[in-house]
Amino acid sequence: MTFIQRVIDFFSFSTRPVTVLTLVTYAVVLIASIWIHEGNLHAPKKPSKQLGLDLDAAWNDLQHITAFPHPYNSHQNDAVRSYILERVKASGKGKKSFFHISDDNVSNGTYAATQLIYFEGNNVLVKIDGSDDDADQKGGILVSAHFDSVSTAPGATDNGMGVATTLSLIDYFATNRPRHNFIFNLNNGEEDWLNGAHAFLEHPWAALVSVFLNLEGAGNGGRPLLFRTSSTGVTKAFRSVRSPHGTVLSADAFKRRVIRSGTDFEVYDKAGMKGLDLAFYRKRARYHTKYDSVPTLEGKGSLWAMMAASLQTTQTLDAAKDGSEGGGQPVYFDLFGAVMVVLEQNTMFILNVVALAVGPIVVAALLVLLRKRDKLVWSTEGWLRFPVASIVAAASTFGLAYLYSTFSTYIIYSSSYSVLASMLITFYLILYAILRTLNWYRPPSGGQPAQRAIVFLQTYFFWWSLLILDTVVLKVLQVGGLYFITFYHAGTLAALVVSLLEMLWVVKGEPRVSDAPVNGAEHTEEGSSRGGPFGDYDDDAPQEEAEASEPTERSSLLPKHADREESIFEDHRLATPLWGIEFLLAAGFPIILATQIVLLLLTSTSQTLADGNNPFSVYLMVTAVSSLIILPLAPFIHKIHRIFSLVLLITLIITIAYNMLAFPFSMSSPLKVYFQQTVDLDANATEPRYLVELIAVQGYLDRYVVPSTPSGQDAVNKDLVTCGSASEKRAGLWSCRYPGPPPNVAPISASNVGIEFGSSAVKPDLITFNATRLTASTGKITLKGRNTRSCRLYFDDPIKAVHVKGGNDRMQPGYAVPEDGLKEVRLWSRTWDKEFEVLVEWEGKVKKQKVTGRVACEWAEMKEGRIPALEEVLAFSPVWTAVTKLNDGLVEAYKRFEM
Repeated sequence: MTFIQRVIDFFSFSTRPVTVLTLVTYAVVLIASIWIHEGNLHAPKKPSKQLGLDLDAAWNDLQHITAFPHPYNSHQNDAVRSYILERVKASGKGKKSFFHISDDNVSNGTYAATQLIYFEGNNVLVKIDGSDDDADQKGGILVSAHFDSVSTAPGATDNGMGVATTLSLIDYFATNRPRHNFIFNLNNGEEDWLNGAHAFLEHPWAALVSVFLNLEGAGNGGRPLLFRTSSTGVTKAFRSVRSPHGTVLSADAFKRRVIRSGTDFEVYDKAGMKGLDLAFYRKRARYHTKYDSVPTLEGKGSLWAMMAASLQTTQTLDAAKDGSEGGGQPVYFDLFGAVMVVLEQNTMFILNVVALAVGPIVVAALLVLLRKRDKLVWSTEGWLRFPVASIVAAASTFGLAYLYSTFSTYIIYSSSYSVLASMLITFYLILYAILRTLNWYRPPSGGQPAQRAIVFLQTYFFWWSLLILDTVVLKVLQVGGLYFITFYHAGTLAALVVSLLEMLWVVKGEPRVSDAPVNGAEHTEEGSSRGGPFGDYDDDAPQEEAEASEPTERSSLLPKHADREESIFEDHRLATPLWGIEFLLAAGFPIILATQIVLLLLTSTSQTLADGNNPFSVYLMVTAVSSLIILPLAPFIHKIHRIFSLVLLITLIITIAYNMLAFPFSMSSPLKVYFQQTVDLDANATEPRYLVELIAVQGYLDRYVVPSTPSGQDAVNKDLVTCGSASEKRAGLWSCRYPGPPPNVAPISASNVGIEFGSSAVKPDLITFNATRLTASTGKITLKGRNTRSCRLYFDDPIKAVHVKGGNDRMQPGYAVPEDGLKEVRLWSRTWDKEFEVLVEWEGKVKKQKVTGRVACEWAEMKEGRIPALEEVLAFSPVWTAVTKLNDGLVEAYKRFEM
């Protein structure tokens, strides 16, 4: 054999080359994707590398802001606000001509959704005048971040890094004056219903804004993700980010309410502004818990990632002639965190329509050409191989997902990569076993190129059908998250075209008898006899041609078909470059997209199970994308070496065993336990007054968490624990209620918060109110709580209008009271111990004899000794749990009223 022949043979469509190319391709894609997804973020130490920002100053800001939890309804919140105000004053020192500060203590807002909210804002706003002469005529640019945290977390990610980044941008643009007007909204009250953003809409500077960048946190560190955007124009600004991270899938998830969280983005977007929502999303198990702290960030990398992305995005928006660049809804995704691809949905729609029309024409033309030249050598055999194999492989993988979701429901919470590996391997092994067996049992009559072309044709039809679905969904629902279908379709079409051209080149036009190995196959009957489809034969080794002979004891029992006697002349070595090209076209770029998607899905959804998300839907999504990663291997998979499959089989057994037996929660991936204590101030001596409510996953909450606390165990012993579905508060989770120790939430006076209290701290005058009926359809309620600035009204029947003294006479546009009314009013004051005066109106036709409900106030400070029931849960719950707040208040006290 000559050197050239050896080289050609080395790249032939045989076991060694196929196995090597498969391993290299998938290893490079998977390792690179996971490395980028999980890798430590680099933070430059030298100031010269920090793009004009000051990372150390931002880190110092972050430490000051997140020393303690600081929800809106806490005194620590006032301390954080004072720090921020002094900080921006220092930034603007000596720049009064173009640097303006608004210490906003006047903007109040009233708006409704499922409840009506009255909110008195105290945002800190900065306006830097643009240097262009026509800056006031051009749309301004808003950068927004909320500085309040939840009551159970210091808020390093949510939203300390967003605030520190905003302060850094203020410093930067105060020194490097922008062309456009810049407004910075350091807002308060986002955690309690996006209240700070609503208050901003009442400020005069809101009218100057056309585009915005909202900075948020919904996890614990990692790379910030472009959650969602308003238009293609503003999305293109994110292409300037050096390490972009984002996909339209997250935007679609918000749009279809798959993600239940809300951010200030939706308030600004609904007000007509165009913008970007940049947020952290990883390690959601730590979100809103004590683990959302500076030490758990493990360095400055995450902070720097948000700072750099925010600066580069705002610089690009500022450089645009019109910061409100339009365009329709976008389709966007990043590639390896190196480049952001941005297309308008209409552009993607046109590309899809063209592909749907042109693809079949090209394929049909090549098929006609092959037939005219007598090179279309397909028989009726082999057409069911791929459909059967893929269906069985998919069914097996979905069966594994069902197994996990039923018997090891929460293992994906902490062992997502183990679950992913088992699903990838399951699909691969089933597909491999079926196709390799059928290839051995019935070698392709048209040779390997013809068999690959058949599989490519079938996968092309599959993706062409899905592309129709993608195109309809894109146009009708404006959902762009199926963009990967476009690229799978394109890759498969390109591979099919090459495969058909290969047949045109390789297949001889006039068949002859017995001048080539039977069926063009690389194995002989002798090879077939050596161990079956997974035997020890090596199709890379030189093989002797099968010789015609009388039947012997080693002859195959399978009859030979006449059409196989007329073997098609085929030299597979002439086609050596082509199968590799087909592989890279079909598998290369598509599996990059699919791998990035499945990693994003794993990271963003696996730990939402503690929020009540349906487990099977999470497993289903991961399973579907896992199948797409392996599917492009179908035309080549039967050539992969059996040793590789054996290794994968052993790995599969180990991973399934681990996934079925391992405990699903840990200190690094803790189970969230939602806490609230209610105080019934009307309860008599025989009724429970102080009820603790814990909400978490059924089976773990009632078996492990509740009995772990002294009060919980005492309630269990006395049969005082009441458990049931938490569907009204946290759908998909379980609730347990039991009597707990009384809270000490209200100091004797708001000016002396350090006084210690005994068990008598909860008194009937913790809340004072008066409910008066004015007319047949109106009434007035005055309400005051001690040491709080948050109260509520609950009505047993809907009311249709509310007016709070000191508030606006109008509802915010787009937030009117629903036609069927509402049953809850939330009241927020910027001052402590405020008395709210509320006028309410109900449907006059009803002429009710009584209007009934509850008045309530809330407390949200985690100071030592204030909420003993919470301290019990924090101190005694299993180490694999983390406590978070159930509602705006950790404690809610209430009284009943009637008018």
